[in-house]
Amino acid sequence: METDSGKIQEFEELLTRYNRAFCDRDLAALRALHVPDDEVPYFDNHADCDSGDLETHLQKVATFFETGDIVPMLVENVRAFVHGDAACVVATFRYSAEPVPGVRASFFLERHGPAWRIRHVHFSRDPNEASA
Repeated sequence: METDSGKIQEFEELLTRYNRAFCDRDLAALRALHVPDDEVPYFDNHADCDSGDLETHLQKVATFFETGDIVPMLVENVRAFVHGDAACVVATFRYSAEPVPGVRASFFLERHGPAWRIRHVHFSRDPNEASA
């Protein structure tokens, strides 16, 4: 069942922390948002950026932090589907410098204690939006 708009804020806040970790180039903050084990498959919208586990993903992110230009992301249309201690959050991310096409995002989350943690992320460019 889709989460009502009054409860969606906790998921929007998680996505805000996720974006802030990138903008701040903060690997520790990024790591803290994920499940405590290393089993985090990550599918990216950039070539050669998929990862089968969290350590590989964070190594790629660390390399990007050394050389890449970080563009703030805008987040739209956040929806969450919760069942017990599992949640699926979907949203549209937009690069502020290049908002079209948007990037479709899916996050699979698990509740660990009081916090939601990321188990899986999938980003893909929206093929239904023409490039600017």
